[in-house]
Amino acid sequence: MPTDPVRFESVTARDVSLIVLEELTCSAAFRSWLLEASGLEGETEPTTVLEARDSLGGTETVKFDADRKRAAIEAGLEIADERVLLVLTIDTALEADADADALESIRTRRDRALDGEWDDCQTVAVAPAAALETGTTGAESPMDATISLESLRDRFAARDTERGAFRASLLAAAIGDRGRTSDAPTIVDDYRAHLAEREPSVDLEAADASAQTDSATVAIDGPSLADDHRLLHSLREGTIELRIPGAAAHLQPFAARYATVLPPTTNFLTDGETLVLRLSVPSLASDSSEADSAADSGDDGRGSLEVDPSAVDEALSAVRDLLDLSARIAERGS
Repeated sequence: MPTDPVRFESVTARDVSLIVLEELTCSAAFRSWLLEASGLEGETEPTTVLEARDSLGGTETVKFDADRKRAAIEAGLEIADERVLLVLTIDTALEADADADALESIRTRRDRALDGEWDDCQTVAVAPAAALETGTTGAESPMDATISLESLRDRFAARDTERGAFRASLLAAAIGDRGRTSDAPTIVDDYRAHLAEREPSVDLEAADASAQTDSATVAIDGPSLADDHRLLHSLREGTIELRIPGAAAHLQPFAARYATVLPPTTNFLTDGETLVLRLSVPSLASDSSEADSAADSGDDGRGSLEVDPSAVDEALSAVRDLLDLSARIAERGS
């Protein structure tokens, strides 16, 4: 990734919403990740985008974005023969804002969707992690799920492309880089130590050295990884991806050729021109409440943040499978 990314002086929620809207409609890999994070089975069920739009004024009224800190996206999806309306509210404020009118607007939108042509309606709050920790999750909240802006930033940064760096910088500006300090460095250290014992030839590096969030993604390197391939492990989300640039157009023949050497749970996706092979593994990261408790007690977090060795074993098995595949592909292309 470039060492001098673009710097932004001012980013609004609408800027973020337009990027999310483009990714949702154009990138199968991003769409799969977003639907899973939203509580929808995006990875295991075929998904068709029926319609999508950004809502400059939010879900009901232009007042929703009066301070330029809120925006909304609505996407009509068909998932396993069900018509689902996904409503994403995007907020760049660092503190939770219990706006009764905005929350009621979301409830009204859900009711109208279910009374109309949609079988289900999923509402998701997208905001800085600090805001999500203090709001939108109470019993009175109309939100079904939450996604942190930091996790979006890390996902773009992990692409290791100029375009990904641009988007990661924009997201960083949207949250002002003032989010909570995460447990990611400790988790990465523990993960690296376990790998050093089990597979010394494998090494880790931060997918984005500037990213310090609760959704750490690390790049994995090994002697059998092809020069132009990228192997990424999202520690909290529990996914490992082999990214092969320029191979998206060959998804079907690729899947047929290598299906017998990969676990049956492998997901074949595309992200622009990149072919993405994704395996799900146990999450290595503890939840934020454990990290907060450790910090409040004065503990350095090592005890509560240590990774489970059995989870590392499963992750390493997936890493080996994808490294072997990378070597096969490189050998076939030579």
